[in-house]
Amino acid sequence: MSAPTIESEQSTDIGYVFEVPDRPNGPAVRRLLRRSGALLGAVGTVATLTAWRSKRPRVRAIALGLLAPGGGQLYTRSPLRFVATVAGFFASLVAWFGSGNIIAPVLVWLTAATNAGSHAAGGRRTWNGARRVIPTAVAGAAAAGIVARRRAFHAAQARGRTRAEYLTTAPRLDPQPKDAASEELSPTDLAVLRSLLDRALQPLENFDGFDRIDQFQTSAMRYQCNFMQYALATAQLHATPSFHGYLSAAQRNLIDKLTLPAVWRYWAFEQTWGNLSLDWDPMKRDNIMLSGYLGMMLGAYESNTGDDRYRRSGALPFRLGKRDWPYTHDMVSAAVHDNMQRSGMTLFPCEPNWIYSACNMPAISSLMMSDRLHGTRYIESVGEDFRRRLHGEFITPDGRITAIRSSRLGVTIPMLTSTMADCGLASMLHAFDPELAQRCWTIARREFIDTTGPEPVIVLRGWDAIDTGNYRKTTLGAVAPVMWAAAEMGDTDLVAQLTTTLERHAQPTETGGARWYAELSTNMNAMAALARFNPPGGQRALISAGPGTQILTGPVLDDVVYPEVLVASARTDGADLRLVLRPGAGAARVSIGVRHLHPGGRYRVNGAVDSEVTADNQGRSHLEVDLIDRTEVSLTPAP
Repeated sequence: MSAPTIESEQSTDIGYVFEVPDRPNGPAVRRLLRRSGALLGAVGTVATLTAWRSKRPRVRAIALGLLAPGGGQLYTRSPLRFVATVAGFFASLVAWFGSGNIIAPVLVWLTAATNAGSHAAGGRRTWNGARRVIPTAVAGAAAAGIVARRRAFHAAQARGRTRAEYLTTAPRLDPQPKDAASEELSPTDLAVLRSLLDRALQPLENFDGFDRIDQFQTSAMRYQCNFMQYALATAQLHATPSFHGYLSAAQRNLIDKLTLPAVWRYWAFEQTWGNLSLDWDPMKRDNIMLSGYLGMMLGAYESNTGDDRYRRSGALPFRLGKRDWPYTHDMVSAAVHDNMQRSGMTLFPCEPNWIYSACNMPAISSLMMSDRLHGTRYIESVGEDFRRRLHGEFITPDGRITAIRSSRLGVTIPMLTSTMADCGLASMLHAFDPELAQRCWTIARREFIDTTGPEPVIVLRGWDAIDTGNYRKTTLGAVAPVMWAAAEMGDTDLVAQLTTTLERHAQPTETGGARWYAELSTNMNAMAALARFNPPGGQRALISAGPGTQILTGPVLDDVVYPEVLVASARTDGADLRLVLRPGAGAARVSIGVRHLHPGGRYRVNGAVDSEVTADNQGRSHLEVDLIDRTEVSLTPAP
């Protein structure tokens, strides 16, 4: 594989430390695995002894059916029922993984066992050899699993030692946003931005241009809202921090969409069949895929704009039928914190039972922003436990981060630890744990991204080979997450190469001034836009720093008609306002509104029809601008 190209000022030191663990799992996971193993072992032992000692065919069939899904059908000589049971059980595991439906596997397993018992009691011929074959097969499979797990652990340790060695000489990264005054959205950037704005600014109940497949997994509309808002917030912070107007309105719309039943109704099902509870409160227990991502949206919006409307009572009304759960920004942050405090691994589940490490990164970021914006002390409360659990329970023996873990059984799904997962996590983790995020990126960049050929080649594994926003098989599925990580870590050459790859293979189209990759899902388009707007260290700056006091207290461009006026840059030093505008609907004389001026203050104007304006007693003023092409406008206090 190839080494990354990083600007020299971003290489600040040499070496990352990785200590290869002497055990495959941390203490919390080991306890869960021991408990799960003891439970399965006890059930298996009792079922085996019952199948051997009982004289009644019905009891034997049920016991063998409990020992293994479909075991009772083998005993009753029903091969078709056995195949149906195995297929049904596999489907139930998919449902359990995809939606937290813990009832489905148990129901299929027990139903098959009792069905076999009924057939045996009805006089169906039985196969006595099943009493030996099935326990032997189960014991053999368990032994093979243990051996395979040990071999996999030793192989991971070997990979880990190799990685630990090269990590000691890897350039340390410290990517920082470049000089903010030089940032300006290009015409192509604005076309990409318009594709997000067109979707975000439509009426609240409308989802035109969204993928609507399912609301349980990665194609869900909530993720499309999340990443569109993150992209808009990133563009706002790093290119147009002194512009609110329709850019802020679009973000509010995306936040408000998350409260609609069409977006979050899935939780009523998951809470019912996953936690066996009819308390459908969307934040109280688990569901970090709503609360964590929403908390980051709220924090980014308030940080960029200073607008605290979501702290007001009932600002986020979650309703289903006659039931109502009114939330605020503070309540969302508190719910995330409380869930982390209660969790045995601090990181807490999305779907009931399943903890995704990536989903916990927006959650910890939301707590960081709550502390910065509201003076809470959540990171002081759970931050160290979060870091310790992340390092101790979710780092694999070869140095990567486990993508998913069962909070009830301790098991993982290895195929989901992939290049895309590594890169997405590195981007979202960078604010909270920069060293671990940079180490993850260093491994992914060195081993899983090859730039020695005519275009980058990403090592694909598991869900890397699909577009997770629409489940279509494609080699482009991992490009946007990798591109976002490369942008965050300052690998600008790789960002450029991956952009060229998308241009070549994803067929960008431009309609009505909006640019869109037709071959990608809405979610991957949003993530590609996020990568485009993300300067080196931009995500970390969004979470940890925000725009600064001068930006928040200085003049703001606010009253602008979309898409007549496209804002490519908007900045202030606290007193002046410097704008770069472009026409979005043809040349025209347009009116733009500015606020946060000194009430009654006089301002010199360049680039507008009038050369001087006076703010009203509320610190507002309107300017007329002849907008033909790229137009610079500035306001400076008159002496």
